[in-house]
Formats: sequence, C-alpha cells, structure tokens
Amino acid sequence: MDLFAGTAWHYARYRPGHPHVFLKDLVERLRLDGAGRLLDLGCGTGQLTIPLAAHVAEAVGIDPDPGMLAEAEQQAREESIANIIWRRGTAENLANYVGHFKLVTMGRSFHWMDREQVLTALDDVVDVDGSIVIASDGCLVRPTTP
Repeated sequence: MDLFAGTAWHYARYRPGHPHVFLKDLVERLRLDGAGRLLDLGCGTGQLTIPLAAHVAEAVGIDPDPGMLAEAEQQAREESIANIIWRRGTAENLANYVGHFKLVTMGRSFHWMDREQVLTALDDVVDVDGSIVIASDGCLVRPTTP
C-alpha cells in the first residue's frame, strides 16, 4: 500500500493520539495486568501499540507500510519500550502470526480492511476471554458521522 508512503514521520508527530482517558478505561475494563498478548492491526506509527504495551507481556504491531513500522519502532525505542514486535503485513493474512492474543486492537484502520475476512480470522487468534477493540473517530455502521 503506497497510499501512505512518506507520511510516517508526520503521522507520528501530528496525528492526534488516542485520549489518555480512553487508554486508561481500556486497561481497567479489560483487566490488562501485564500478562497476555496484544495484537494491533494496522498499527501505523504505534499510537495504540506503544501506550498499551506496558500493560501486556508482549505486543505485536502489524502494518503494510514499512515506513510506518520504522517510525513506530523508533518511537518505541525513544520511550524505552522493548516488548513490541513490529511486523510488515496485513490484517487479512493473520495465519502468518502464530499464537493467541488477549487483546486485538484496530485504531483508525478497520475501514481499510476486508472487515468480514478479518473478523472471521480473529476467531482463531483471540483468547476465549479476550477482546477486540475497534477505536475509530467515526461510526462503523454509517458512511459519515456528524
């Protein structure tokens, strides 16, 4: 996907992050206690992966854009976060990522995916007591949101 080529540096610095209160609520509601694994699909520059990594044993960020992944890795390194694995790929190819996850997140990325295919594939990787969180600025069932 060349659509975002060359934008990673700008994404990391100027794209609004997810509100602290939202992240805190996720950690509390989902009882993220430093155990379990996180899978962030369409992770971009790590705007969900990086702040949630402190609350899981291991995080995996997946994105099709190598520039986004390089920037995410740099951001994590600057914050001394070492429990994240960055992988180039797409959400539609989950068979390439072995293991199970307590939490799967998609932050402002689900609309780029084959939704039915991704949600079906997640059946095989989300723990029985795990969660899927789709963090978006709009409504998923309407084409536009006021």
